[in-house]
Amino acid sequence: MPTPPRPDHIWPLALVALVLTAVLVAAGGRLEARTADDGTRVSWAGLAGAPRPRIAIGQRMIVVLRTPSLSDRVAAAGGRAADADQRRWTAQARAAEQLVLSKLGVQGLPVTPDYTFERVLAGFSAALDPRAIAILERLPEVQGVYPVRSAFPASVSSSLLRERDFQPGSGHRLDVALPGFDGRGVTVALLDTGVDRAQPYLRGRIKDGVDIVGGSDLALAAPHPDNEAELERHGTELAGIVVGASGPASLSGIATGAWVLPIRVAGWQRAASGRYAVYARTDQILAGLERAVDPNGDGIAHDAARIAVVGVAEPYSAFADGPLAKAVSGAIRLDTLVIAPVGNDGLGSSSAALRDYGSVAGPGGAPAALTVGAVDLRRRSRDVRVTLRAGLELAFEGRIPLGGAVRPG
Repeated sequence: MPTPPRPDHIWPLALVALVLTAVLVAAGGRLEARTADDGTRVSWAGLAGAPRPRIAIGQRMIVVLRTPSLSDRVAAAGGRAADADQRRWTAQARAAEQLVLSKLGVQGLPVTPDYTFERVLAGFSAALDPRAIAILERLPEVQGVYPVRSAFPASVSSSLLRERDFQPGSGHRLDVALPGFDGRGVTVALLDTGVDRAQPYLRGRIKDGVDIVGGSDLALAAPHPDNEAELERHGTELAGIVVGASGPASLSGIATGAWVLPIRVAGWQRAASGRYAVYARTDQILAGLERAVDPNGDGIAHDAARIAVVGVAEPYSAFADGPLAKAVSGAIRLDTLVIAPVGNDGLGSSSAALRDYGSVAGPGGAPAALTVGAVDLRRRSRDVRVTLRAGLELAFEGRIPLGGAVRPG
């Protein structure tokens, strides 16, 4: 039966997850550089990776109900609950959702939810017009109505590992040693793009997953709809960081004995331009957390994953009381530690941008999340003069910041 996580129970996992997340946010990715729509306006620019495409969310909203979720009920019961109780509580949360939807229907506003939530919080997401939103905000059953937002992979690129700055001794290589602990027996739910389980580096450590975005029963890495040779890569790369072994240049993951449960919350979806881009929506992340705490979807959280690594970041959204933050709190009450990346927001060349807008992404603002990022505490960076010629033509000449491997003295 699930019990509140104890410090001695979670700490080894937290150490592994901390290093994992720091790697996840510290390196720049190239997948997004290919998928970004260069000809369109962008919604934000990340410190890692290319500018993100503009996403058309429409009028999708997340409706959070006052009805207790499964996690609320389990916590009220002292962290222990029988299977029958959990099924009943999950069904009660679902019945509360149906009641609210029926009230909209009576008003002549039939709504078909995109996703429903009963475990980490109670509610649903749907496309709602202004009249429906106004009615919902006045219903006593509704705690709040929040806009759905977009989230993007927290960039990491395997190609960077071939650069000189990432060779042994550079300070960038993974070097994690927890004596007597390799994650054996632990399931890590990976909320990201699909995973290419054919990679030998993953050694068959990938469980049958859940595809929230749609398209595969196993949460496989999906091909670009217009180019089947181009697969989603981010989830595969992150799965390798978790459980990979015997990789190129003797690379190995940080929890080689663990299992990865892929939950595809991000993938190829249409951007505002009509082209395809890799991204997630916050309601898809919520749906992913629902399955992380109940992988088989039977309404019982006894099979919850011990760790849920969220590989995507919702820009500029360090909200401590939004739907994702509430869901993270619900997950920890069901004995699932949620790991979130931070540090991918803002313009790297402008400290003013970070001061004005902040740099903590969602769900990293959740008090219950283990939120990790990499920082550069140098007061100033060295720059060098660069002259770039293409034949006899001078393409660029000027001083630019010198990047590279940086580690404490």
